[in-house]
Amino acid sequence: MRLHRLAAAAYFAIALGSVVLGLVVGSATPAWLVTMWYPPGEAVGRSPLLPVLGGLLLLGLVNAWMFWQVLRRPAPAGGPMGRAARWLRVLLYADVVWLLIPSYLPDLVETVIGLALWVPALVLLTVVVTGSGRFFRLALLLFGLVEPVRAVMDALADDAQPLIFAIPVGVMVAGVAALVMMVMVLLAQWRDGRWSRGTLLVGVGTFASPFLVALVDALTRGSTIESIAEAMDVLYVVWLARTASELNRELNCEPRRPAPPRVPTAVTAVAAVALLMVVGPEYAPRLTYTWRSEGGMDCWLRSTPPRVADIPVHERDRAYLCSVSKPDREISDQELIGKGKAACARFAGGEPVRARPALLALLCPEVIGRRHPELLLSSAQVERQQAEERSRRREQLRREARAEDARCRDPWPALRTRFQATASYYDWDGQPYGIYDAEADTSGDAETIWDAYSAETLAVSGQLALIFTPAQDWATCVTAKALRSAPPPLRRRGWDKVVEADIVSGSGRLVMQTLSASRVRFPDLARGGPGRYRLRLYTREGVDLILVYPARR
Repeated sequence: MRLHRLAAAAYFAIALGSVVLGLVVGSATPAWLVTMWYPPGEAVGRSPLLPVLGGLLLLGLVNAWMFWQVLRRPAPAGGPMGRAARWLRVLLYADVVWLLIPSYLPDLVETVIGLALWVPALVLLTVVVTGSGRFFRLALLLFGLVEPVRAVMDALADDAQPLIFAIPVGVMVAGVAALVMMVMVLLAQWRDGRWSRGTLLVGVGTFASPFLVALVDALTRGSTIESIAEAMDVLYVVWLARTASELNRELNCEPRRPAPPRVPTAVTAVAAVALLMVVGPEYAPRLTYTWRSEGGMDCWLRSTPPRVADIPVHERDRAYLCSVSKPDREISDQELIGKGKAACARFAGGEPVRARPALLALLCPEVIGRRHPELLLSSAQVERQQAEERSRRREQLRREARAEDARCRDPWPALRTRFQATASYYDWDGQPYGIYDAEADTSGDAETIWDAYSAETLAVSGQLALIFTPAQDWATCVTAKALRSAPPPLRRRGWDKVVEADIVSGSGRLVMQTLSASRVRFPDLARGGPGRYRLRLYTREGVDLILVYPARR
């Protein structure tokens, strides 16, 4: 018995024995080690025993067939082989051995070894095959190098890989390039004529294996059967071995043109049905311009819909879909657009609609604009209108404040000084107004006043004085006068309170905070420079009179 037959029979006998042993001991571990070549995981123990052993037995049969094909002796050469063909056969067999030997090396090392075997083999294959033009072989080489480049970038850069391979589109492009490369390799083998129909059919079968794995994954949802199905992807290894085995014709030999490989009708039907089961019906079709990435980052992350004037015309449907789509509802883009158009029609007819007009403006701005013209403005126009409104409001407040200031009168006109001012102050929320040293940090003084807060009208601490006025719906007229010496006594009649306190000015500048919206500027109240000042407050309903003068030593 030849070696390939003996190895295949021996392996299948061992696999069958491991399955029987698994039935006896009630565990799939022996059969798993023999057929999968690595220890089973926890999911194997939780899966039903009979289906797992049945899949492992089928896998053992497939592996035995693989050994039969791989260990066959090369076909007899029709003539002396060239150097390129001999090196190509060596690289193909080395690649087969590398794929069959379990490896526990780091990912980067495995990637480098795999590429070191496959890339030179691909280059030599483009040199060895005949019957294809130079442009065809160059295109074959370029398509074949896309996947190795992606693998190198993925192994070297990990998460920081280039953008073209980091997004799903880049991964899809690399996968498509690999499929195109395989198709071109099989076409080149068929044109060359030295490879048998069986080898070409095995190569065609490599296309079905990914769909088989995807189908099993969709039906079993990540169970143990999926791992078994992935392990059955040995057609690629068999194709490499048969390609190396039948590389037996010298380049100067006239290639024969075999009959085109014919796939049985039953195989074609089964493959088509499997493909349809994997792809499934498109229950939620997407418009071409709304293709979404895995993270959904092509939609705007905002709580309000964008303004129609800010979106180009060709992007408005997409903006509408991004605003109304919800991740927990599977509704096709066409259905959403159709509902929006129907709402526009009802809105134009005066019927009530549940959709917000700001959203419908993205689909039918001419309809929404008749009743809501403000929705057709751009963000810049809205911001400009808001700025103009704020400016008008500020000017209105200044006019009202100037009118209030004009109604205020000096309560002690006989005491005249150039350093005085009068303004109106509104105390809507019980907040006091203050006098403080312009260059001092009065935060500590403010904390002291508020910590010891009482019902006093005047509160002073260090370089800060706060004047509390009773809450009322009208303005308080505040007059402050800075004097060089103590003023004469003023009759208390007509005043509710007269209080005094000392305030310190380290910089020689005591300022009154701005009271009125008209921005009345009070003078410097420290006429004598740095030092201690006496602050006297006369107050009655609606009127405050403040006198500031140097304190006696």
